Amino acid sequence: MRKELIILPVLFSVFMAIGCTSNTGNDTQIPATPTETPSIPVEEPAMVPDSNATSETGGDGKIVEVSIKDFSFNPESVTVSAGDTVRWTNMDSVGHTVSGPTFESGILENGDSFEFLFTDPGVYDYSCSIHPSMKGTVIVENN
Repeated sequence: MRKELIILPVLFSVFMAIGCTSNTGNDTQIPATPTETPSIPVEEPAMVPDSNATSETGGDGKIVEVSIKDFSFNPESVTVSAGDTVRWTNMDSVGHTVSGPTFESGILENGDSFEFLFTDPGVYDYSCSIHPSMKGTVIVENN
């Protein structure tokens, strides 16, 4: 029994000494070679000249503003010429969409805008896909 009491602390000390020593074997370290990350050119978004146009008409590429506020499009109906752009801006605190037969804005959060260039004459009814009671119309006339 006395032998076991002496052997246990000795074995414990040996295991501790082995566990605490560093490995002096193959410590060859490969130096890190810096790799070049290819730069990807970032295209700046095209700037659209700001216009304070309302629901006026014109064929020289005007921007017509429609606000989204209080769960409605204002104005509800706009008449533009082919070549004009309509810009919808969400002024509500909730998300809305502008969904028409040939365009889809995705969800517009407060302050977000969506633009669509109308090139073909016709009547374009649109709505908010989240709130279907919100409806509007864009009437596109020939130049």
